[in-house]
Amino acid sequence: MWKLTLAGVACGLVVCAAALNAQGPVTDRLAPTTLRGTIVEVSCFKTKGAATVATSDQVACAKAAMAKDGVIAILSDGDGLFKIVGTLAANNAAKLVPFLGKVVDLSGSEVIISNNYDYRSFDAQRVTPVPLKK
Repeated sequence: MWKLTLAGVACGLVVCAAALNAQGPVTDRLAPTTLRGTIVEVSCFKTKGAATVATSDQVACAKAAMAKDGVIAILSDGDGLFKIVGTLAANNAAKLVPFLGKVVDLSGSEVIISNNYDYRSFDAQRVTPVPLKK
């Protein structure tokens, strides 16, 4: 009987671990590259649109969403929306939140994540602000 109980607990732990790691493992990593684009929070971007990514209204929405476990992304020039994963996305993307609504160069690699059909993902290693043109 105790073997059955132990097996049930082990299965339960596996299911919980899978649920906590819903992102899934990286299954492929493309060549290193740099994306230029605007840092956004996905839910605010979807509701407010691409035309307003740099406005104070969308930036305020993004900061509030990030405080509640929002999803940070880059809207790249020409390539679309990439969810940012990896070390720069850690701790609620604390290193990227100051760049919300700003144009940056994001260096890293596009990654393919198992069971992720919502967004393309980008493992960002370095962020560099792009100076405003005068």
